[in-house]
Amino acid sequence: MSSPLPSHPWRRLPLTAQLLAIGMVVSLAWFLTARLASDRQQAASAERAARYAGLRRANDALGRMGSALPSISREHRGYLLIGDPAQLAEVAAQRRAFDQAVTQLLAEERRPSMVRQVDALTLEVATWFDSAFTPTVRLRQARGLAGFDRGSEGAELVVRGSARMRRALLMQEQLQAELRRDLGAAALEAERFESTASWEELLILMAALAVFLLLLTLIVRLFGLALAQVIAAARALEAGRYREARFPSGERAPNRETAELAATFEQLATSIEQRERQLQDDIVKLKELDQLKRDFVSTVSHELRTPLTSMRGALGLILGGKVGEVPAKGQDLLRIAMQNTERLIRLINDILDVEKIDAGRIDVRRDRLQMRALVLTTITSLEGYAREHQVTVALTGGPGQDAEIIGDADRMVQVLTNLLSNAIKFSPAGGVVDVAIALEAGTIRVSVRDRGPGISGEFAGRIFGRFQQASDPALHRSGGTGLGLSIAKSIVEMHGGTIGFEPAEGGGTTFWVRVPTVAPVTPEADPRRAILIVEDDPSMRAVLVAQFDAIARAVGVPSAEAALDHLAREEVAAIILDPGLPGMDGLTFARRVRGSERLRRMPMFLYSSREFTTAELHAAGIRAADAFVKSRDSDALLFERLRHELQKAT
Repeated sequence: MSSPLPSHPWRRLPLTAQLLAIGMVVSLAWFLTARLASDRQQAASAERAARYAGLRRANDALGRMGSALPSISREHRGYLLIGDPAQLAEVAAQRRAFDQAVTQLLAEERRPSMVRQVDALTLEVATWFDSAFTPTVRLRQARGLAGFDRGSEGAELVVRGSARMRRALLMQEQLQAELRRDLGAAALEAERFESTASWEELLILMAALAVFLLLLTLIVRLFGLALAQVIAAARALEAGRYREARFPSGERAPNRETAELAATFEQLATSIEQRERQLQDDIVKLKELDQLKRDFVSTVSHELRTPLTSMRGALGLILGGKVGEVPAKGQDLLRIAMQNTERLIRLINDILDVEKIDAGRIDVRRDRLQMRALVLTTITSLEGYAREHQVTVALTGGPGQDAEIIGDADRMVQVLTNLLSNAIKFSPAGGVVDVAIALEAGTIRVSVRDRGPGISGEFAGRIFGRFQQASDPALHRSGGTGLGLSIAKSIVEMHGGTIGFEPAEGGGTTFWVRVPTVAPVTPEADPRRAILIVEDDPSMRAVLVAQFDAIARAVGVPSAEAALDHLAREEVAAIILDPGLPGMDGLTFARRVRGSERLRRMPMFLYSSREFTTAELHAAGIRAADAFVKSRDSDALLFERLRHELQKAT
């Protein structure tokens, strides 16, 4: 599309020529200003900037060292408490981060005093690893939590290691403070340098500023109108007013490119309008098709499932002899009718499940379940089906191969039923279907192995798709909807697990399901001992009382004053404390308890919404290992720590 060129000679220039002309003027003004500037001042300013940047990088590196040390200490304590190997990996990662930060710090800051302090801090951290971390980890791996009982060598190692880590943190804080002082001094020096600039430089800069203001006025005049036109056109497009989204005529364009852009923009607006109209039509058609699908599913649900259920009941009554004796040939025909009725009901249920999954309306409960019990329930429910196919189901793995999961029992049984019934269906008469349960790194794996013809490579890539059935007559002979494995995959993924299959050695296929496990909650056998929960929030107090009542008699109070009154009346085995209490705060209450001769050695756990420093905890008489943060540490971690403390006192 062609457009007339602007009439004004300046506007008829291409944009590149306009910018080149302006750039030449700006460059000349800048050159004259630069010639009058002081080389000495530039060098000094560059030196100060480099020094300040180096100090900032050194400060950042020191900050990362300070972040790594608490993480190392926290993960070390967490490993000693719960023994998760992932925490050792996190300690190793944080130590690498610490070493990298030390290397960067020494690369930026080479003053002898700073190098000596950094070397001392590095030696202190290395000593902590050699004297505290490595021995306690080995002791934890060898003896578990029993190696850290009160008065044991492990407990002493933890105490000495905590003291050394505190020294390392203090050394890091001192280094940080020194660097911050240096940063402040460098910034102050830069300010003094800028404030003492000569009046000649000021005059030169003012002259340069005048030139720049003049050129800026020209640039604003050149591009302001075009920019306003672009904004107006964009707003028109956003509002759907496509015919208004255009530039003015080429006569008013600020340059040649803008005139050509005006014509192109009009053509683009027209094209977008046409495509959006087509898109809207397509969306309406898709909505109509989706509504037709939903109407069909609703019809299947209400118009087919109800009469099929009635047919199944009626056929069951006839086969059961409730309406009189039926000839043998008639019973065979009725059984065929019953089997096909059941097949239609399963098809309808599968379609409804798929529709619920697509709509996000499938309900999944979140209960604690024993996986072995679910497997046994599934095997029991399919005993008749297995006898009908002359197949034996064998469960391997003893009762020890079991774990708790969080999920929906009915849905998990639905998944297992699908896998097991498929294995029975495709196994030859007289064959065996092996079901195995195994624990694997925080998950539990249930595998079902059949001895059928196996799965072809062509079908393997789409086996979990919808309405997918093998073309091999040997695999397709038993019918089915082709939806079962797709539904099973969706249910397993809703439980945070995975599902898959692999060829079995010796023929056949092994399908497996792997879901994450949770630690079981084991109630303590001694309910007579009391623990005191000091929490002012009623809902949180009720949750904690309900949770810890499984291992002791949990008593909840809303304030420190009420807690002191209860301690005067009854002996308790431990205290769980929220520091943010009304009236007397939690740390003051802790100091009061530690000041009592009778309660000096009382186990006390801090469960707070924020993290306290080691110094604050030490002043309150609370060990760093006994301080838990609600946003970081789970209730289960506090539960296990308290249960261990109660077991030691038994």
